[in-house]
Amino acid sequence: MLAQGRKLKANDASLPEAKIALLGDSSTQQLAPILKAALHQRGIFGDVYEADYNVIDQEIFDAASSLYAFSPTYVVLQISLQQLREQYYHEERKGAATAEKALAQTRQRWSVLGQRLSCRVIQFLYERPAERPFGHYTGRVSDSLAAAVDALNAGLTNAAKEFPNVFLVDIDHLASRVGKAQWRDEKLWFHAKMFCRPDCLPEVGVAIAAIVAAGEGRAKKCVVVDLDNTLWGGIVAEDGMDGIELGDHGAGEAFVLFQHFLLSLKERGLILAVCSKNERDVALDVIRRHPNMILREADFSAMAINWNNKSDNLRQIASSLNIGVDSLIFVDDSPFERHQVQAALPEVLVPEMPEDPAQFVPFFNSLNMFETLSFSAEDRGRAELYLQQAARDQEKAQFSDISDYLRSLQMKIAMRPFDSFTMPRVVQLLQRSNQFNLTTKRYNEKDCEGFLSDPAWQTLAVSLNDKYGDSGLISVIILHREAKTLKIDTWLMSCRVLQRGVEQFCMNAVVEIARDSGSQEISGTYIPTEKNAMVRDFFARFGFRKTDQSLLGTTQWTLPVADYKEQHVFIARAEGSEWTAQKS
Repeated sequence: MLAQGRKLKANDASLPEAKIALLGDSSTQQLAPILKAALHQRGIFGDVYEADYNVIDQEIFDAASSLYAFSPTYVVLQISLQQLREQYYHEERKGAATAEKALAQTRQRWSVLGQRLSCRVIQFLYERPAERPFGHYTGRVSDSLAAAVDALNAGLTNAAKEFPNVFLVDIDHLASRVGKAQWRDEKLWFHAKMFCRPDCLPEVGVAIAAIVAAGEGRAKKCVVVDLDNTLWGGIVAEDGMDGIELGDHGAGEAFVLFQHFLLSLKERGLILAVCSKNERDVALDVIRRHPNMILREADFSAMAINWNNKSDNLRQIASSLNIGVDSLIFVDDSPFERHQVQAALPEVLVPEMPEDPAQFVPFFNSLNMFETLSFSAEDRGRAELYLQQAARDQEKAQFSDISDYLRSLQMKIAMRPFDSFTMPRVVQLLQRSNQFNLTTKRYNEKDCEGFLSDPAWQTLAVSLNDKYGDSGLISVIILHREAKTLKIDTWLMSCRVLQRGVEQFCMNAVVEIARDSGSQEISGTYIPTEKNAMVRDFFARFGFRKTDQSLLGTTQWTLPVADYKEQHVFIARAEGSEWTAQKS
């Protein structure tokens, strides 16, 4: 990985870029290229600024430093146990005093970075030290180095809740996974100031890259699983329900544990789906009736149980869920099926599953594919949203007239400025949405709070519900008033509500805001990406006129407010909606 990273001199593949500043109190020379390689594997080109050794505070507190000239979108604070240990040994009051001093210093760093940069901070935690002067009693001694590290890690974790732009790397977890005895080499620290062994650095680079990928909307959204020898042991068509391995001992216990793990992924917001070559009724009978099944039919948002080609089934699953095939992870015990899918759909992540089911969960944990920068109440209920959509699709098939179908849904939209309740989901959509997203600007919580405090900006969080349930917050619109022009800065929408009139309803509201604020025209920008072609003609559909186009395909559009033709929709305004223009 080190050699691969050193070869990445320029963005030859025109990948989306992330500007990352690497600040460390230990050597960063080898981590920088490893990080670039790890990002490249995620489809991101890392433009990495590497500060000199142990100048973290000089870079952060000097407003004229090279850090601010670089203007990164991510700042990595690589702190080391070894430097903390040196500080600990020089303290008159050890333990709590060491932790309090380091925590205060870190909070100050976060605060200054938050004031001067619109960036995310990726902060290392500390691994627990090997020094145990009291043996197993060490943790109970309040002034021990171990106690100081425990207190500091707890303090940093709690403090990060106050700084929404700060994300933590659990170095102790990485060290434990590698093995503490293999993690550090004191000789390398004394001679080269390396906080861990060089062969462990890829673990660190991959962990940082996973956080950046989540921030850049590159996280996986859906885990698609096979059934036979994946969710249970054996082949149900041959062994029967009573003959498969799924229970409280041996291999059967390993499959139960794997199902529990998948359920935990569903509960944190990932989608689960099934893609299996099987007799549908036989397979569903196991899912519905086997006493040791953890995952039931309602836990899967899509099921393709048939004898069709699995790559075709995966395309159909992605289409039914309105997500890209690059959002899928495909889990199958068969090397043949894995290789067929990988050849046909290289954008799908197809891990080489271990043969032993006891290794399924440890293997999945090692993939670093489930990083997230936020967690909202809507994430917990995501599977239910897709089940509601399936019910809508089933009803839609009974109508010959789309207007009658839309009218039957009894849809209502609530639209209001961002607030503390909607902010987590707003930021999440800004980070994750790729397809229905006009500009793909990745604003963070600090940016959004800035919009709320500036009367020139108008923010809209859009929620939708119908007779089947609440779809939650499904669209984000950010507007900016410039003289007599209302500029559409950001407009994104969840693909699961396409073709229901949501964008038409919202455009009516935007025009109402423009009129209320005295704007004479509305302008907008479309910035093309590899994923948002579906909105290339968005403005044209509403009567906007294209005024400019760059060589890279970015287009500018304008519409005189007086020329707008009201869009007819079958959606009512929900009680409590508030989109009257802010007065500047």
